[in-house]
Amino acid sequence: MTKRDRIFKSVGMLPKYQFELPSNGREKRFPLDCPAAEEAWPSRVTLFFSGSLLSFADSEFRRRGLYLSLGVVVGGSLIAWFLAMASLPFIYPLAPFWAIPVFALIILPLAVGVLWLAWQEIKRYAIFPVVFNRRTGNVHFFSIHDGQPVTYPWDSCTYCIVPKRNGGPEGSYHELRGYVLNEYDGVIDSFSIGEEVINLGRRSDGFVERWLSCHYEYIRQFMTLQDISSLDEPEEEDYVSLKPSFKQSMNLVQPKAEPKSLVVKLLFVFINAVIFVPKVVGGAGHYFCCKYCKMPQWSQEIIDECGPEIVLSNR
Repeated sequence: MTKRDRIFKSVGMLPKYQFELPSNGREKRFPLDCPAAEEAWPSRVTLFFSGSLLSFADSEFRRRGLYLSLGVVVGGSLIAWFLAMASLPFIYPLAPFWAIPVFALIILPLAVGVLWLAWQEIKRYAIFPVVFNRRTGNVHFFSIHDGQPVTYPWDSCTYCIVPKRNGGPEGSYHELRGYVLNEYDGVIDSFSIGEEVINLGRRSDGFVERWLSCHYEYIRQFMTLQDISSLDEPEEEDYVSLKPSFKQSMNLVQPKAEPKSLVVKLLFVFINAVIFVPKVVGGAGHYFCCKYCKMPQWSQEIIDECGPEIVLSNR
């Protein structure tokens, strides 16, 4: 792993367990030949569904643009603060000029650091999708090593629930992840599937496992059942767009909830008022990334196998 990737993993821009199979007992592996859950749910970051194809966005897609937004807002604020502090000696004669390099040494490295994170996110792909082809039994995704499209058989992959990173005081995030292993259980390649779920503590352990297990069971049934007519198709709110409006980007970053209780509704109104500014900032970053960042391109062989509907475009 490169030094840059280690830095990205430390700040959460890359999943903690992306480059190695978890071995600390906190992951949950799924067998391919038996149900993982009693119910099967499609992921809420579905890209495409048909009788032979199922495609999901990666677990980072909802947060794509977060570092861009924070970098621009925090970095811009720090630079403005430095300019204000550096102008004091020219405004107030008693202010010492030696304060300018002191402020530069304290403020500018922080500003450069967050702006560097924003620039690195601009350079990344806007999405890293995975396509399941039940007709051929193949899984198509973009390699963690070089970002190029690769293909592996469904039954050659190991599927796990793995912790991604700490989420601060609110809990930790988990995702459904696929691993391609060699004969020694070493990771050849890896890909994330669908959305991430936050674990709020021991009380929500069962919820996280059940939610992601139901997502995996949906994929397992899609790939293994002879007849998928009993499998529910994704609903309209389950799909995500690569050409979202600004409002759609904000709702993707912070999905809407529809509580029935009046008390809970009032609580959500208060919460939405508190998080409105972060929601706008995060939505702006996501909108910019979807509109202007590069899209990965499937190889012609994969397009010929799956069809032109998997072609990605944000223009």
